[in-house]
Amino acid sequence: MSPSCPKCGRNVPDDVTYCPYCAHGLKPSALTGKVSAAGVLMLIAGSAFFVIFVLSVSALLQIYSWYPPLTAQKWFLYDAVFTGFCLCGFLSAMLSSALIFARRFYRPTMTLAVVSTLLGACVWATSMIIPEFNLMSSILYYFLPMLLSPLIGVLLILPRKQEFQQSTRQKN
Repeated sequence: MSPSCPKCGRNVPDDVTYCPYCAHGLKPSALTGKVSAAGVLMLIAGSAFFVIFVLSVSALLQIYSWYPPLTAQKWFLYDAVFTGFCLCGFLSAMLSSALIFARRFYRPTMTLAVVSTLLGACVWATSMIIPEFNLMSSILYYFLPMLLSPLIGVLLILPRKQEFQQSTRQKN
């Protein structure tokens, strides 16, 4: 008697890795590279958030030497918000990448990945209000690494809930 797929219940041949009816992974080798790619994209986003965070902290520390006091006060709040977005984006991207590579806890992983994406959107939007705004620089330094990479990561792991659940069952 041939085994049945745990997802759709149909009988499947012994030697298949995926169910031919519902594409459910049947063996540990069914773990996809797409989830690993999502983890790498989250690491890229986390690294970008960290670099911009460090640069923002440096700017905050030197802002009064760059601008007259009234201008510095106005930009201090902007830079503080920008720095906060970057710190939170860094933390959420790194935590989500760790959970992605472990393939455990799908909901917290997705939540952190979505939060990282939203924070990337906030950083990008905030970057567009600076006085010497340059669209190309904004796209290159903020949109691509901090918004697009976690967004693609979210889209890669969104349909892979079953892979997280299988991995959790195998580890327990």
